[in-house]
Amino acid sequence: MARTINTESKKRYATLAIRWCESYFGLCDRKKRRLIFRFSERKRKMDNFEIFGNYCFYRNEIIIYLPNNNTIYDIVATVIHEYTHYLQVRRKYREYEITRYYSQNPMEREAKRNEIKYSKECMKYVKSLM
Repeated sequence: MARTINTESKKRYATLAIRWCESYFGLCDRKKRRLIFRFSERKRKMDNFEIFGNYCFYRNEIIIYLPNNNTIYDIVATVIHEYTHYLQVRRKYREYEITRYYSQNPMEREAKRNEIKYSKECMKYVKSLM
């Protein structure tokens, strides 16, 4: 079973994971402002699902909901997922959001694939710096 980590560790792991994403995936050249990265101490739910993180296209901001992320994997996977949204085109996301269920949105599917594909590599990097 994965070990739960404390809030300060979560923040350090997330910050290192965002650094890894920036160097691995690069920065989004469509954005005028720098990406904002912050943490929330509150639990967030939508319907019956816990929300691990959120990317806001308008504010160019990733929020990590710390109480919902309990392990290093949760943190790293959430950062990669939300960073993928940061790189995506808002107009296209909105189009899919209107016409499809969340689980059928190709941009959500891409974010989930990236989470699965890159989390181990990112975790290796993050752990090596802790």
